[in-house]
Amino acid sequence: MKKYDLIVLGGGTAGLGVVFPAAGEGWKTALVEPAYLGGTCVNVGCIPSKTLISSANAARHVKMASVLGVEAERIRADWTRMVERKDQIITKMRNGTLKSVEKNDNIDFYPHEASFIDSHTISVQGEHLTAKKIVIATGARSAVPPVPGLDDIDYLTSTTLMDLDKLPDQMLILGGGIVALEFAQMLVRLGVEVTVIERAERLAANLDPEISEYVGEFFQKEGIRVLTGSDVKKIWQENHSIFVDLVRENKKQSVSGDRLLVAAGRTPNTDRLNLDSAGIRTDKRGYIEVDEYFRTGVSGVWAIGDVTGGMMFTHKAWHDSVLLANQLLKGEKRTARGRLVPYAVFTDPEIAGVGMGHHDMTREDREVKVIQSSYSSSARAKAMARTDGFITLYTEPDSGKILGVQMVGPEAGETVHEVLAMMRMGGTVHDLQDMMHIHPTLAEMVNIVALSD
Repeated sequence: MKKYDLIVLGGGTAGLGVVFPAAGEGWKTALVEPAYLGGTCVNVGCIPSKTLISSANAARHVKMASVLGVEAERIRADWTRMVERKDQIITKMRNGTLKSVEKNDNIDFYPHEASFIDSHTISVQGEHLTAKKIVIATGARSAVPPVPGLDDIDYLTSTTLMDLDKLPDQMLILGGGIVALEFAQMLVRLGVEVTVIERAERLAANLDPEISEYVGEFFQKEGIRVLTGSDVKKIWQENHSIFVDLVRENKKQSVSGDRLLVAAGRTPNTDRLNLDSAGIRTDKRGYIEVDEYFRTGVSGVWAIGDVTGGMMFTHKAWHDSVLLANQLLKGEKRTARGRLVPYAVFTDPEIAGVGMGHHDMTREDREVKVIQSSYSSSARAKAMARTDGFITLYTEPDSGKILGVQMVGPEAGETVHEVLAMMRMGGTVHDLQDMMHIHPTLAEMVNIVALSD
């Protein structure tokens, strides 16, 4: 039995965000991670996908360069080189994290799976570890829906797609959420014929309806076939083709492609932790139930990051770790309740937002002012020939307090931070109106939309 001050299960953003501060304070810490350090983001999520998306966008921008008066005679997207570049980036990041862990005398790294024996004892390859404090940060993985025939198909996930030797001619995508949107556009820009199959009546159903409609429009322009409102009945394969039988608008139909990407959400990595032995509760989907301080209900056991469900963003997992580390090491009681969690979707144009949106406005029983402006009002967007998109501000009618922002446009994932900072400081639309912005910049759009009030 090895005794530690702290055991952390999971070597992703959330887990590492607790491990390093604890070790820095002299805590003897065990870090347990069966896969690569860095978690989903570094290895199979944010970094590799955005690396490949950047390559696909470059191909698109070269193709459209004639709009700017630049003629490119030949465009060839080299998938093999793109994947090699992606691998080089993540290997360097992964190895850097591993070196930091290995050289820290206060961290013992266990590269294996763990399971609970009781509330404060963990089994790792037959070895028992114990600590009064345990943090679960094991993350989540791609979910596989229970569709008849799917298990008999050599389907792809967002992870395995990025390691393909070559791209197919035709790709079917099961799902219409954020991951599906990003990969659909990336693939079509690399010359793949793409069909998106979504059960909901619109793409990105968790985003504002206006944004979903806009996404549908620019997907159509790029030649992406979108089948929303599709009830998938069966998936099957014949020779080298994959078929999806579905019902749409009360009519049966079948679509086919060379490969199938399953992008139907996430599922938590809790099924092998033997949580019952520790008395740790999960919801019906397997996510660990926690309070606003990340407490599981079992004394001395916390859970953070994607394993707790909700909005699954790396920056949220990182912020979870900051709040928990300050709680454990400094005794601070900073709650996760009410915090502002921004989001971004790395399509082109990008989608981003924070705080209130259309869904919240329709649910809440209070008066809200809606202010909107198009990127066609931006001088910089015009100069770049990238005027697609809009920004919508939600404010209190009397005070002008900013309640939220939703945007679609070039570099929206960068621009949203200005509004986030203003909301964090309790700012108003009047502050955005009065604040000087550099002209011409894309960030100036925030000033433009505020002045539309």
